[in-house]
Amino acid sequence: MRRVCMVLPLFLFACDTDVSINQITVSDEFDQAPSNAVDILWVIDDSTSMKEEQAAVRAAGADFLAVLESADMDFQIGLITTDGDSTNTKSGVLLGTPAFLDSSCREDGNPADCTYAADLEARFEQGTGGSDQEKGLEVALAAVKSPLSETFNSGFVRDGALLMIIQLTDENDCSDGGRLGPTAVGEDCYNRYDELTPVGDLVSDIREAKAYAGAGEVLMSGIIGPDAVTNCSFAVPGKRYREAIGMFGGVEADICLTDYAPIMQSLGLVATGIMTNFQLTKKAVYNVDDSTTDQDESEKNPVVEVEGKVVPEGAENGWTYVEAYAQIQFNGEAVPERAEHIVVTYYSAGPVPTGG
Repeated sequence: MRRVCMVLPLFLFACDTDVSINQITVSDEFDQAPSNAVDILWVIDDSTSMKEEQAAVRAAGADFLAVLESADMDFQIGLITTDGDSTNTKSGVLLGTPAFLDSSCREDGNPADCTYAADLEARFEQGTGGSDQEKGLEVALAAVKSPLSETFNSGFVRDGALLMIIQLTDENDCSDGGRLGPTAVGEDCYNRYDELTPVGDLVSDIREAKAYAGAGEVLMSGIIGPDAVTNCSFAVPGKRYREAIGMFGGVEADICLTDYAPIMQSLGLVATGIMTNFQLTKKAVYNVDDSTTDQDESEKNPVVEVEGKVVPEGAENGWTYVEAYAQIQFNGEAVPERAEHIVVTYYSAGPVPTGG
C-alpha cells in the first residue's frame, strides 16, 4: 500500500528559515484529515498476457469491497486501461456506464439493492486486445487532469477525498509522452528506456493535478512484476511502477501470486486506513546516533510532533525516516489518528529524491 502511505486527505505547508549560508531549518506541517472519502482509480493492463490476472482480480473483487464496506467508506471507483496509444480514443477515459461506481446506494436506499459489486467485477476483465506498450502512469495522469477531469471523467476526483491509484500490470511502465513515436513496439519500451518520461516528473504532475482538482493526498499501489521473477514466466519487473509506489506510498503486491484475496484485502485496507508515511518537502539531515554530545545542532535528527507532543524515533511504536524518498513513516501505536496535527522540524539536506 506502498506502502504503505495511507491516509485520507492531507494538507501540507512548509516554512524555511535561514540558519546559515548552507543550512536551512524546515518545518513541514500535515493534518490527518477526518474524511472517509476515497476515489479509487484502477489501471488495468489489457495486453495479450493479462487474461488470468484480470480474472484473479475479478475473483477477489468481493474481498476488496468488503473492507471498504466494513469501514463505512464513502468511495468512488473508476477504471481505465494501460493502453495509452494515440490510436486509442478512450485512453484515460473511465470505462463503463456510469463512468464510476459509488457507495451512495448504501445510504440512499436498501444496501441489498446495490449493484456496484457485480458492476466492478465485470469491469476488471477488460480483455487482451490493448497495446503492448503499457503506459500506466501516463494514463493515470490523463484520467485525473484536464481536459478529461472536466469532461468524460468529471466528478470522479473530489475535493477533500483521498485519490488512490492501483496499477495491475505484468510489464514495466512505458510512459513516453509520445517520444517513442507512432510506430513503436513493446520492445522499444526497454530498448529505448532512456527516452521514457522520468518517473519523478509523472509523480509530480499527478500530485499537481490532484491539488488543482481539490485538497487531498494521492496514494499509489500496484500488483506488479517483482524484482526477481522466479515463479512465473510472463512477468517483467515493474521497476518504474515500484519507484512511483515508493514516492506516493502504498502497497506493492506480486502479480505472480495465484490467490489475490490477501492482496485485495490489503489494498482495501490501504484505501480505508490512516496515512502512515508523510512526504517531506526537502531531504532531511539524518544521523542515527543523536546522543553524540559534540554533535553540531544542524546534524541532529528530525523532531516529530503529533498534537504538540514529541514522538520518539522507533521502528515498533515510533517514527522512522525513509531516506530513499525523504518520508517520515509512523509505526505501530505512533500512527496519528484522524484529524491529528503533525509537525516535522528538520535540517535540509537538499531536494527530495525524484527517481528516474
